[in-house]
Amino acid sequence: MADATLAVRVARKHTEAEGICSLELVSTSGGALPAFTAGSHIDVHLPGGLTRQYSLCNNPTEAHRYLIAVLRDPASRGGSQAVHEQVHEGDTLTISVPKNHFPLAADAKRHLLLAGGIGVTPLLAMAEQLSAQGSAFDLHYCARSKSRAAFVQRMQDAPFASQVHGHWDDVPEQPAFDVTALLAAVQAGVHVYVCGPKGFMDLVLSTARAAGWPESQLHFEFFGAEVTHL
Repeated sequence: MADATLAVRVARKHTEAEGICSLELVSTSGGALPAFTAGSHIDVHLPGGLTRQYSLCNNPTEAHRYLIAVLRDPASRGGSQAVHEQVHEGDTLTISVPKNHFPLAADAKRHLLLAGGIGVTPLLAMAEQLSAQGSAFDLHYCARSKSRAAFVQRMQDAPFASQVHGHWDDVPEQPAFDVTALLAAVQAGVHVYVCGPKGFMDLVLSTARAAGWPESQLHFEFFGAEVTHL
């Protein structure tokens, strides 16, 4: 059976960082949208017949909107280019209902969220949900430059700002992202979530596995032309 679809309107299109724009999507009927949990994504039907998957990055308690953010990829096969150039405020889009193949572990004592670049999107929704629940977590956000890091001000203003650690390659005074030290000791009840470019993902996962972290405590989502959930 085909997935259920929704008609949404682009209520706002906004530049979040260099090369990254966000789309705020609301129901064309003006009503509430189907509920979602942190880690969820939607299929977005774009101009030209393309369908791409994008993670929801707003607070999961919000029923009035979905928020996605899209990096303009120079090697795009058309998806990110369509979002940046052909989708405008006021446009109507068809999307799927939210799906979650990257959920938070319900039994975790603490959550360690590791984001590379645009991979911050699902982890930001996780931070919102964990903060609201009063759950223990830290978010490490890595990017080549602060100008290319989306939602920095939002995180600085969030109730969980002290739990966010930014690592920008072009800001020498920022603490370096030392993944080896971060994952050196396997911790019972601590679950690791990672999302971002393949090189970043490979580094984190290979480091974790070399340190002896069990697969049951590792959760990851690859970003590409389509999202891959493993």
